[in-house]
Amino acid sequence: MSVSVFLSVLVVVIVTPQGLSTGYQEEWRDYDYLNYYYQEEGEDPPTFLARPQTFTVEVGQSVIIPCDVDKPGGKNKVIIKKLPANGASEKLLSVGSDKVTPDQRVTVDGSRLTITNTRPRDAGAFLCQIDLEPPLQLRHTLDVQYAPTIRALVPPEQRVARGKSVTLECSTRGNPEPTIRWTRQEGPLPSGQRTHQGPRLTVEAVERHMEGTYLCTADNGIGEPASAAVSLTVEYPPEVSTERAVVRTGDGDKVELVCVVHGLPPPDVAWTRDGHPLPDNLMDTKLHLPHQQQQQQQEHHQTRQHHQLLPSGHSAAAYYDPHVSQSHFPHRHTLTIAHVTEKDFGAYVCIAENIHGQMNGVIQMTGLPKPPQVTSSPIGGESHRYTLTWETESYYPITEFLIKYRKTHLGAWHMNRTLMMAGSWLKVSQTVGEAEVRQQGSRLLLACHLQGLEVASDYVAVVRVRNKYGWSAESDSFSFSTRKALKVLQSTSRASPLATALCVSVLLAALCLTLM
Repeated sequence: MSVSVFLSVLVVVIVTPQGLSTGYQEEWRDYDYLNYYYQEEGEDPPTFLARPQTFTVEVGQSVIIPCDVDKPGGKNKVIIKKLPANGASEKLLSVGSDKVTPDQRVTVDGSRLTITNTRPRDAGAFLCQIDLEPPLQLRHTLDVQYAPTIRALVPPEQRVARGKSVTLECSTRGNPEPTIRWTRQEGPLPSGQRTHQGPRLTVEAVERHMEGTYLCTADNGIGEPASAAVSLTVEYPPEVSTERAVVRTGDGDKVELVCVVHGLPPPDVAWTRDGHPLPDNLMDTKLHLPHQQQQQQQEHHQTRQHHQLLPSGHSAAAYYDPHVSQSHFPHRHTLTIAHVTEKDFGAYVCIAENIHGQMNGVIQMTGLPKPPQVTSSPIGGESHRYTLTWETESYYPITEFLIKYRKTHLGAWHMNRTLMMAGSWLKVSQTVGEAEVRQQGSRLLLACHLQGLEVASDYVAVVRVRNKYGWSAESDSFSFSTRKALKVLQSTSRASPLATALCVSVLLAALCLTLM
């Protein structure tokens, strides 16, 4: 058979399959859509009635992809495809009025494709095509908008050492592209601004007041904004304060020495007295600490030896004292001393330590009186004498006081132009009988009349008091003056410039009752 005859037969077979056997006819019907591209000679090719469009819908809505042609009844069938994205393969959706995709959300009505309950993955390019030479194509674009989602790219709890920097970061998805804004639940951001825009927020040189919950919120105008939370916790070395720096007590009393300790991780706290360690009641600690803090503290104890908090060479067990006990609340650490004796007096130190450092607080327990505080007016009402009053605190009665005073103004210029300074201290001391002192709790009020002073002169005085355990420290310097009146010229036989003083211990009963 010649080549021309073979081609003639081939064309007849393709164009007129009716001449094939029954078996071949069935196989041909499986591929019958090939006829959709056949064009009769002399006929005008079909054209699309629609123009390329971009359809924008929100997720869940429906959309119609139009592929209308001017000759819908012709043999040239419309093929609708979903074009590949990111290198994926294209998907055949329909041929003519026959749906090819198994997706139940897709329906075909003539040359129109309808997608119900759209999803983000439906977005992309759709191609309406009629296979001619050259192919006839119409391209539509579907944009499916959806509300944002967001997630933190850092752990939900950030623990940062004080003074360090930290960067918080979030990632979002959504269409249109969402905007990310940072806020802080507790108030303004560390920068002082209410919000910060962008996927990252850097906090420089963190401090405790910067702690809190930071929110990154994504919003694109579709649906509700989405937020992710990041908690910022600042770790820092111990901070120690004492409720009372000096505790005055006496025999048989019960005393509580309190240190307030803050730090993260929670510090270990130990007590010493005059450099010697005191025992720690771990049972009290477990009673008052929250479960999580108990676990943290137990783990911390396992990784370090307790004697590291104490002076070298000492062991807490070696100094066990049954009348001394400790208790540890989350921040309040108390050393209780029952039935105080003079042997218990001394300097007590609470030592707090965590991985970031160590700090201590000192409490002095003593039986000595409190340094007096002068309460009288600095301006005297008499020309040659002044009544000095003061108060003090003492667990035991005051038995004696000591006053030192002298003039404070500078002397006159001498002929040789030298400056004459104030004189030396004058001292007055006197014992105080129990009958003369009335005690209000641990507070006492006393007075002394200083006599033989110069008129219109300035003086300074300091006071000390004594009880059975010894002398107090001196009071702060107190300045006072005698009555501001013109000095009377003295005769040449005037008295000696050294003033004399008569001091009497006076119980200011009326003043005591007023202060009660």
